[in-house]
Amino acid sequence: MTISWYPGHMHKANKEMAALIKQIDVVIEVLDARMPQASSNPLLKSMREGKPCLHILNKADLADPRITRQWLDYFRAQPLAHAAASGKDKRIETADVLHLCRVLLRKVDEARPKRAEPKPEQDDNPDLAALRAWKKENKKHQILIVGIPNVGKSSIMNQLLGRKIARTGNEPAITKGQQRVRLKDNWFLVDTPGVLWPKLEDQAAAYRLAMSGAIRNTAIEFLDVAQFAAKTLLEEFPERLQQRYGLQTLPADGEGFLRELALARGCVRKDQDIDWNRVAELLINDYRAGRFGPMSLERPPVEEISAQA
Repeated sequence: MTISWYPGHMHKANKEMAALIKQIDVVIEVLDARMPQASSNPLLKSMREGKPCLHILNKADLADPRITRQWLDYFRAQPLAHAAASGKDKRIETADVLHLCRVLLRKVDEARPKRAEPKPEQDDNPDLAALRAWKKENKKHQILIVGIPNVGKSSIMNQLLGRKIARTGNEPAITKGQQRVRLKDNWFLVDTPGVLWPKLEDQAAAYRLAMSGAIRNTAIEFLDVAQFAAKTLLEEFPERLQQRYGLQTLPADGEGFLRELALARGCVRKDQDIDWNRVAELLINDYRAGRFGPMSLERPPVEEISAQA
């Protein structure tokens, strides 16, 4: 089946985000470290209009650390961008985020055309000079935090604030509206609902999103997603499947693997037919819980890495 999930509140949230971003100093995009490309909103790049972006690769404890480092290098090489990783084993701190935001704002200043410096006689009023310095020091900065559903954006926000202000959970689309809170001193954090985009053109990426839980379960066919997951894991991580399920040999295709897994784990009906829904949920839930160990499903684009080297 073709995966698509774009309810009305997401359309509204994308329009509001496009309008809001004009007032923002820095954008934080929270990505799934296992699939940074699939979890990045393609609409955001055009919305940013030159605004700097900090990419936080969340759930880094579930991803291959070597590949995560490659992704960090990839994003850091982009203009007006920076990147950091966060996971259960090492959470990103507020001080780190503010430091990286200041670095990005300096990059913005450096990229602006230089204006002629005022002559000393034009700037000999110490009160005006002090006022300008005070305004610069105390300027309010707004950070917009965005991300797809169920990427852990609300958890990141709560840990940055040091208190629970955003609802969290394993179901997508928990955050329904914008909220603005003081992060520290003159820095403010603006939260937005987790959104996708109108058309998921890359269906392989859409299926990876479905594997991660970014798309509501009622909007997908669990068996189709499980067959995609089985095929992907058979190709990329066959030894993890054997370790997890104790299978001596692995079938070559996703459906065959699900059949073997169902028989091994007792996912059968009273009439001895395969309980396909049950075995599909078993595989997907094991992946979402990270029971196969750290694994990354995407690597940075090779041609772009070569160009940046």
